[in-house]
Amino acid sequence: MEPVIIITLLLVIILIGPVLFERIRIPAIVGLLLSGALIGQHGFNLIGGDLEFTLLGTMGLLYLMFLAGLEIDIIDFLDNKIKSIFIGLASFLVPFLLGFLVSRYLLDYSMYASWLIGAMLSSHTLISYPLMGRLGIINKPIVTIIVGATIIADVLALVSMELIIDFAEADDALDSMMGLLLNFLGFFAVIFLVIPRVSRLFLNRYEGELGVQYIFVLVILFLSALIAHLLHLEPILGAFFSGLVLNRQIINTSPLYRRIEFIGNTLFIPVFLISIGMLANFKVYLDDPRQIWLLLVFIVVALASKYLAALLSRIIFRISGAETNLVFGMSVSRAASAVAIILIGFNLDIVSESVLNNTVILIPITSILRPYVTARAGKQILLQANNTVFRKKKVRQKLLVPIANPETMGSLIDFTIMIKEDDHEQPVYPLTVVTGGDQVRERIDNNRVEVRKVLDAVQADDIHFETSSRIDNSITNGIVKAAEELVATGIIMGWNTGKMPFYRLFGNVMSNLLKRSERMLLVLKTPVEFRKIRNIHVFCTDDAEYEEGFALWLDTLSLLFSRLKIKGIFYSESSKTLDAILRHGKNNNTAKYFELYRDATPQQIEKELHHSPTDLLIFIHSRRKTVSFNKKFEQFMNQTINQYGNNNILVIYPEQW
Repeated sequence: MEPVIIITLLLVIILIGPVLFERIRIPAIVGLLLSGALIGQHGFNLIGGDLEFTLLGTMGLLYLMFLAGLEIDIIDFLDNKIKSIFIGLASFLVPFLLGFLVSRYLLDYSMYASWLIGAMLSSHTLISYPLMGRLGIINKPIVTIIVGATIIADVLALVSMELIIDFAEADDALDSMMGLLLNFLGFFAVIFLVIPRVSRLFLNRYEGELGVQYIFVLVILFLSALIAHLLHLEPILGAFFSGLVLNRQIINTSPLYRRIEFIGNTLFIPVFLISIGMLANFKVYLDDPRQIWLLLVFIVVALASKYLAALLSRIIFRISGAETNLVFGMSVSRAASAVAIILIGFNLDIVSESVLNNTVILIPITSILRPYVTARAGKQILLQANNTVFRKKKVRQKLLVPIANPETMGSLIDFTIMIKEDDHEQPVYPLTVVTGGDQVRERIDNNRVEVRKVLDAVQADDIHFETSSRIDNSITNGIVKAAEELVATGIIMGWNTGKMPFYRLFGNVMSNLLKRSERMLLVLKTPVEFRKIRNIHVFCTDDAEYEEGFALWLDTLSLLFSRLKIKGIFYSESSKTLDAILRHGKNNNTAKYFELYRDATPQQIEKELHHSPTDLLIFIHSRRKTVSFNKKFEQFMNQTINQYGNNNILVIYPEQW
């Protein structure tokens, strides 16, 4: 078939298929799977197994695994690694053992065939991962745990496949295991030692050139998959780990990340789902009704074994019913890895054609069941998260960004996006203030042009900006009036990147703002962009927990830490203050991003800090004559800022009432 026909048909299905199916209350993902079954060679045969389509489907699968690695919260994963390992082992062992026993003793297959069927049933694919993003729970700990568990289960399934194939061909267990171990060592050496360094150099060299950066990311993705393939490992492992090593270098609020996610969810992943649906061949059961029995056995074992694994996880870790269903829903669907395992066995005459066909049919059946389970469980988890801890009404975030210096404008907008909550309806408010004088209209127009250039460069199409200009007799008056009219929760200001001492700023705008406005004020200096940050140090004045704005600045920092995927190290002379920070973090499920450094001496602090832009220093100060104001802390802050002038620096003055 002509490639243009294939591409046109696929795009039409991606455009109208989900809309039509959702009208009859069928999830979009199910609609794509069913569309694939209808147009495939076993349906109306509109598209065959053409090379062009195979390439697009393979790209979609690899892209899906890459996104899973790119979006995983590493801090969450490390904090919950025991759960991930256990759930991964359970998701592998329960289906593997049950599948082996049923195949060997109920269906009377050979030892090797039973082993291979067990490996197939133990694997699963994260087809439901995009759905988690749409539900807004992709960063919840349970989702991160399941992603980690999926990789563990799939690696074990593929390793068992490699072993059984080597046993069947060579019957030398030791050589097979040693060869597989060497392949994994070589793979991890390239992935974790070479690719991060090359990626860091390239992304820094072509900073701001999104087209070049995106193509480079694709090269890394498919090169990693190719390396895995050459080492006789599954390409999906290469795709996942390439996303994992780029995890910290591509921040999920950056234009590059948004481009990666948009193209994947819009094009590649839908094509992959259609390709999975095309594998289904229901006609075989009309020709040979006895095959229905084998299919039913496969379906029962596939569903029961994954649910038993999820139930076992609930018993051990006492996770909620909704989380248990999510573990089951995200792990129940099989895809390319399952087909690959059985197809290799079929080519080696280990399993029959009927086993291959039933495996293919199993994929869309489990995939169609999955979105119903995951959507319901995901919504329950979201509701639980919104109804826990403090049930008081949350203040809607409104961030005002006064802009005056073109040198700091880009950094201010990037930072604001990074601490902005996931509320697409709530805009960011850039502000320019013009004092009286000649050519006021011309200056306002020039300011708007400059601001527009910065906003276009950010390429944050999913974020709404409400830019405004004010004419006032002083810049301070303009900012204060705008903040009060808006009822802003934060005023974000830039600090000249030169060598001006911080305390000298407080003869003008900043000191007047602190006197006249009680809003949270964030003063930012960024010599380098945030994706290069490796360490975050937070210095907190004593008794900060008694200020009204304590929860607001702490929640703001939690958002920053989660976006950067870095823990913040908190320093304070008061153990009570550190305890309050930890308590608030536990109440809001953000304590995983906090690391408390107790009883730190000046010498120990000096040892922890680096004269490097990759370190971000954050100071939680306070206005004079407030309960937490401390002259000694102010002196320490000024000295440290002057000493570490090349570092990224953020000074926060909490909200006061």
